[in-house]
Amino acid sequence: MNPPSELDLRRTQRRVFRGFRLFASCDTDMPPCPITEPTILTANHRSLADLFLAASLFHVWKWPVRPLVAGSYFEKPVIGLLLKRLGAIPVTGSDAIDVAKEVLSSGISVAVMPEGRVVRPEEWEPTGVGTPRIGVARLAIETKCPVLLIGVAGTEALWPRGRFLPKFTPWKRTKTFVRLKSHGTVGGSDPESVLTEIWSGVKEMVEKAEADRHAAMN
Repeated sequence: MNPPSELDLRRTQRRVFRGFRLFASCDTDMPPCPITEPTILTANHRSLADLFLAASLFHVWKWPVRPLVAGSYFEKPVIGLLLKRLGAIPVTGSDAIDVAKEVLSSGISVAVMPEGRVVRPEEWEPTGVGTPRIGVARLAIETKCPVLLIGVAGTEALWPRGRFLPKFTPWKRTKTFVRLKSHGTVGGSDPESVLTEIWSGVKEMVEKAEADRHAAMN
């Protein structure tokens, strides 16, 4: 599957951004500038709305990032076409790392959600995040690319897990919050230790996003 041109990608991201604004607002940090090398963006995953939020953020950040998405989503009639137009990369099981390495080696940043699925609320509510998979740590170690830690809060209210469609209340849009922290390259070579290092940072950003969201709603 050939990726879209940068012009087509930016056009699609802009359209998603305009649509997303009808459903939700987003309070986001801006990534560190200038971005001079391919980066591994690492975030938590609570909702299908994360895809649309991500495309909107990439538009706002003016950053042509390619997200890794489970291959099964590309088979769905509407969302599959959108994923292709957003330059999303279909992955299945163990090939995710190899695919991501290839994209990073071409100079393009990738977005990864290490939980690998939309996490059930009962799983993430105790700590803010679910259990990550080891692949993101191996990717960071093997490529030596810098890691950007991302915490997202609010998408679970916009499009709760198990709901067929997102909530549409334009008179009271859902508030979403995104907090970022530049982690740089990882220092170790043990995947388990590096995973703990990365995921602790993501959890920290989720806590900040949650705190700001709660403050805004009270």
